[in-house]
Amino acid sequence: MPKINFAPDEEVLAELSPSRRSTLFPVLELVVITGVVWLAVGLLDSYLGSLATTWVGYVPDNIADVPRLVGEADTGTATAALWGRRVVLVAWVWLSWRRCLRHLLFRTRSRMILTDTRLITATGHMRSHIGEVPLSQIVDVRVHKSEVRVFLRGGGRPLVLRDVPYAKRFARLVHSRIPVHLPRPLY
Repeated sequence: MPKINFAPDEEVLAELSPSRRSTLFPVLELVVITGVVWLAVGLLDSYLGSLATTWVGYVPDNIADVPRLVGEADTGTATAALWGRRVVLVAWVWLSWRRCLRHLLFRTRSRMILTDTRLITATGHMRSHIGEVPLSQIVDVRVHKSEVRVFLRGGGRPLVLRDVPYAKRFARLVHSRIPVHLPRPLY
């Protein structure tokens, strides 16, 4: 993550990272993915075990030996089941990283920092993006559940900060630091 530099007289008012509740769904998703994948691995293992029991009368310690032990008639299906097992395990590793572990790892690096002159956001990804918004450019701040929406001068869509702990208090703090220029127009 690129280093954030502060001016010597700049005061940090709040430094937040996403709430712990944001880890709930990635963890639940990891549990479901693991359960489904290991169910499929168990089914393939039981099939390979039944083939080995039919041909040689016992299940070998290493399930990868089954295609070698069975007869010519079932060698192709045993090899396909063994490769299917390997593919399922690789898919489990890929899905676990892509859908769950990556979010859990990078979540800890995400930051929202409010100083007396600017609002700084860091995404927390592998190549983290740092966003800086001067407080003079902020027009309004609104809260919806754990999201804080920061409306900028001249911008159409707001800057959305997700999974903010103490979202109402943080929004009040940002709102109290917005410089008052002119009254907002009535439409």
